[in-house]
Amino acid sequence: MKNFFFILFILPIISYCQIDYEFKLQSSFEFDWKEYKCISENDCFFLDLDTNDFSVTMYYSFEKNGNKQTIEIMDISDFTYGSDLNIYKNKTDNSCVLIWKIDGEFAPSFYVYYIKNGKLTKIGEWGVIVPCKNCDSGDYSVEDIRIHQKNDEIEFSFLEDANFIVIGEDYNYDNWGTFDAGELKVSFNIIERLLKKVER
Repeated sequence: MKNFFFILFILPIISYCQIDYEFKLQSSFEFDWKEYKCISENDCFFLDLDTNDFSVTMYYSFEKNGNKQTIEIMDISDFTYGSDLNIYKNKTDNSCVLIWKIDGEFAPSFYVYYIKNGKLTKIGEWGVIVPCKNCDSGDYSVEDIRIHQKNDEIEFSFLEDANFIVIGEDYNYDNWGTFDAGELKVSFNIIERLLKKVER
């Protein structure tokens, strides 16, 4: 009888520890200035072009035409090669991960965000390309990125070989690293807002 109650007690704990939700790629679309793009009924983005200093500002609002939160400010030259929004949704709790991919002359930049209940958190800014020794430029498909949530951790894995860099941060990962397919995992803690790389 004691064993039965012990099993009843321990099962919820085991289940909690094994929570694993996937963010699935739902849609991708081009993103240009002077455009509103809503990725759900409430979560909307707007790109505004300032011709005075040739900058582009990205805003987020929890409803179309609502109060706007400044997300990124960058030079208009960054948009020479185009950009697109890629939305990964977790249907369990209606949260999502947004990857704003901006194509560059040599490599794309990935701006990564987490959105839940009208609150947007920036996860990071990455450079990711498929390794190529004799190429002048490279690319990496968002379709080759898998995203899972395990309790408070959002984990990104890369299905193809990848050259990876965290842009603008210095915690011993400021140089390009080369990783085989499945070798690199990038983890973000939602509560502590900490980003780390986990190599197999």
